[in-house]
Amino acid sequence: MSTQPQAQPPRGLSGRRILVVDDEQSLLDGIRRVHRKTYDIQVACGARAGLAALKEDGPFALVICDYQMPGMNGAEFLEQARDLCPSTVRLMLSGNADLDAAIDAVNQGHIFRFLTKPCPPQTFRSAVDAGLEQFSLYEAERLLLEETVRGSIEVLVDVLALSSPETFGRSSRVRAYVRQIALGLGLADPWRFETAALLSQIGHIAVPPDILHRRSNGEPLSSHAEKMLSRHAEVAKELLCKIPRLEEVAEIIAHQGLRFDSAGSESLSRTVEVGALALTAALAFDELVVRGHSPESAVGLMSRDDGRFEPRALQLLRGAKLPGQERVVRRLNVKELHVGMVIDEDVYASSGTLIVARGNEISASMLERLCNAASSGAISPSVQVTAPPQVADDAA
Repeated sequence: MSTQPQAQPPRGLSGRRILVVDDEQSLLDGIRRVHRKTYDIQVACGARAGLAALKEDGPFALVICDYQMPGMNGAEFLEQARDLCPSTVRLMLSGNADLDAAIDAVNQGHIFRFLTKPCPPQTFRSAVDAGLEQFSLYEAERLLLEETVRGSIEVLVDVLALSSPETFGRSSRVRAYVRQIALGLGLADPWRFETAALLSQIGHIAVPPDILHRRSNGEPLSSHAEKMLSRHAEVAKELLCKIPRLEEVAEIIAHQGLRFDSAGSESLSRTVEVGALALTAALAFDELVVRGHSPESAVGLMSRDDGRFEPRALQLLRGAKLPGQERVVRRLNVKELHVGMVIDEDVYASSGTLIVARGNEISASMLERLCNAASSGAISPSVQVTAPPQVADDAA
């Protein structure tokens, strides 16, 4: 595998890297020699080297590969490339121009263009430029999802957290664990998995608060109450499916509880399967930690249920950072609180109503609620929180 830096790319293509995969080194050298002044091209000789490049050097804007390669054909390679880098635009370059190969490539790898060898430089450039334009569209959509949709979701979560602080305190913790799993596994677009974790308990809004409180305290529930609780994932899916672009998030939430040893038996996309397994592990882990188990002890207990949890997720949770870990505990006046601090105690109103549950990260709306409650005398004027040492010292 070798790399050739881009020399003054035209038309704003800077940073748009291209990976070309072929089993003929001479062809790769020729492509790089002809197009290196126009594009930032990296080459990989063979499918295995191509997958390694995607994992180690990605993401790329475009990946172009040959169809006929030993060990793994181009359609199979691009199908795996799609799982590794969903936003990367995929092109096929092949000397085999039969229709069946093209159909397989398009169906299995969602190919943007199918080019035949020999491919004239101008045809190659036209296809690459079109692919880069397509990548720009993908990137614009990704930004829309991450900045606009996630922002809207966080507003929704804030509102729901105010109405059911106990339930959404758990969601906040589970999001932190899922984030650690997603980063540890190197999953693309981790925001989808974090959003699924953050909204994983949203179906509980259909469950009466007293039932949620009894369940949280480990009290016995009636069969009717258990039935209501068992539907919360389905209720969440029904709610979130109404929000554009959150279909995969809704499916991840709907499949929380998915067992690792039965994952392949369900027709789920790779994203949904991985996300559901991460969420399943994080939820079980959180339940044990809340009961007082250390991360090591919690993972040990989870490991006894052979086949239920994804082994890599368990390994990552073993070293998970718990909410408030590596932070300083302080009791501060409500007026000294800042967004980003974590509540370190359940905050109750004088009426006995839970205002904010322990473990919740303070948001702008939560801070305003606490200030309003304190100024009206509904809660104590001081709250115990955790924060990074510097922030805590400045506030104190």
